[in-house]
Amino acid sequence: MKILIAGSGGVGSYVGAQLIRHTDAHVSLLARGNHLDAIRDSGLTIDEDNEHYTVHPAHATDNPGELGTFDLILLSVKATSLETTLEQLKSTITPDTILLPLLNGVGHADTLRRYYPDSIILDGHIYILSNITAPGIVRKRGKVFRLVWGSEPATDPTVDRRVTALFDAAKLRHTHSDAITLDGWRKYLFISAFAALTAYHDKPMDAIIAEHAQELEALMREIVAVAHAKQIPLTEAHITAALTQAANVTPGAKTSLQLDFKQGKPAEVEALCGLMVHEGRRLGVNTPEMQRMYERLTPAPLLD
Repeated sequence: MKILIAGSGGVGSYVGAQLIRHTDAHVSLLARGNHLDAIRDSGLTIDEDNEHYTVHPAHATDNPGELGTFDLILLSVKATSLETTLEQLKSTITPDTILLPLLNGVGHADTLRRYYPDSIILDGHIYILSNITAPGIVRKRGKVFRLVWGSEPATDPTVDRRVTALFDAAKLRHTHSDAITLDGWRKYLFISAFAALTAYHDKPMDAIIAEHAQELEALMREIVAVAHAKQIPLTEAHITAALTQAANVTPGAKTSLQLDFKQGKPAEVEALCGLMVHEGRRLGVNTPEMQRMYERLTPAPLLD
């Protein structure tokens, strides 16, 4: 299988490395800048708690058009650059190409369908704490890893079998879901609330739990209220599960939104915070906590 990892940051690099390391797939990485140069020169290095290894992709490029078409493209770019990336990939995608987004936020599969309605569109969500620590080096922290994927409506079962076999071979813990939309919102409940609070207070996740528990729960209830208005069946039980999951976070762990702010990088404020504010307004759901944080985190005034 010919695979492109479109976005080789913390998430894409780790998934790509596992595919390169454990399968015979032809895996290429879309990267840029110093990170791309380092991968080309010395390979991609993954630094885990108890393991350190380097892999070498079939190709590392910032111009995917030079590589022809692909059987599977995993999209792990920032939400801020998804549409630009989809334009860049135009010549690499055929009706037989499987597209699987692994981005923060919800609704990305709909964006893929809008751009490539004739291709095979899956949806996916990943739980992982990983980030680039130096060009060509990605640090994965703790044991957290979970990849959930599927499609609504369901795709051809042969597609599901191919993807299942690939992820099994790559030793990636994954689950095929028949309710991938709800699964996406369950993740969003967790990451949106923590992203907003860690960036707003500039504190790691464990400090948010210890010092800002009331704000955390208030944000999660606002997200559940917006989900209900969209006919997404999130419940109080999902809040409880998210808080239980949060109790096990690695001490000192920071969210990607918080890191992006500190490093002056483009931040996914719209995908992780603004979406709730705008959808809340559209659906008549009040989101005062999220609006307060969104207004602080967004560089432009909040517009009606």
